[in-house]
Amino acid sequence: MKASRRRLLAAAALAPFAPRPLHAQGFPARPIKLLVGFAPGGATDIAARLLQPLLGEALGQTMVVENRSGGGGNVATDLLTHAEPDGYTLMLASPGQLVVNPLLDPKFTFDAARNATAIGQITSSPLVLVVPANSPYRDARALIDAARARPGKMNYASAGVGSSMHIAGEMLKAYGRLDITHVPYRGSGPAVTDLIAGGVDFMIDSVSTTTAHVRNGVLRPLAQTGAEPFREMPDVSLLKEIVPGVVVTTWLGLVGPARLPSPVVARLADALRGTVEGPVFTTRMRDLGSQAYWAGPGDFAAHLAAERQRAAEVIRRAGIRLE
Repeated sequence: MKASRRRLLAAAALAPFAPRPLHAQGFPARPIKLLVGFAPGGATDIAARLLQPLLGEALGQTMVVENRSGGGGNVATDLLTHAEPDGYTLMLASPGQLVVNPLLDPKFTFDAARNATAIGQITSSPLVLVVPANSPYRDARALIDAARARPGKMNYASAGVGSSMHIAGEMLKAYGRLDITHVPYRGSGPAVTDLIAGGVDFMIDSVSTTTAHVRNGVLRPLAQTGAEPFREMPDVSLLKEIVPGVVVTTWLGLVGPARLPSPVVARLADALRGTVEGPVFTTRMRDLGSQAYWAGPGDFAAHLAAERQRAAEVIRRAGIRLE
């Protein structure tokens, strides 16, 4: 028998015992953990709680949301990087976690391109500058004029150092030539609570976090940070018209650990896209004042790279440092 024929017969005999592709092994076969790097009540947590049953149903498996706040989201990000690349630990992440934090903290060596797998972007919207309902400021120009007249006396809250809210606040500070103090919190939830109570003067936060409070009359919107008016806030002025250059959008995206197998990524992305583009998620995000937005693994990875480059320039120009 020729050697080549013997090899073919041997391969055929071993074929039933060869490893099967992961997509043929019934992924997912057990509950999936969804990490959230911020405290309950913030924009990321709200979206995760909405996503949890919808994506779980699409995958035919239970999803468990786990809030691991701290370090501006770095605690959850670090957990993700050390998780097994099997698709059973994922993270719903913000720009701060995936883009900004590594640029601010040289000890935090996370790089989304190397240490995570992009699965899909699910939202995109501007931020909104809000004050308590009893604030004396009726518009953004009045607030900015007051900050200039009282250097060092006004403060603003954020969801944490390196968050989109922090970046927006520091852009306002630098481009508007303001002497204002940053007060970081462990997520938007506690920051908004303190803002409503009058513990800080203002906050630039996500639309989804602030919309309910605006509708309930406890917060007042003064400006939005988009490049153009957001359809959910047609009567709210653009902050860039008062302080040129202050344009910030925020988004959320689903990522897994690095080296996540392609079949698992494809399965997750397919289920995620159906969820994000479905009527329940789209309507609920609109009700929250945000916007569902889909970008698949490749487009989301490219977006992350572009955002990192843009954020590096903003941080350099605004002189943002860890506090």
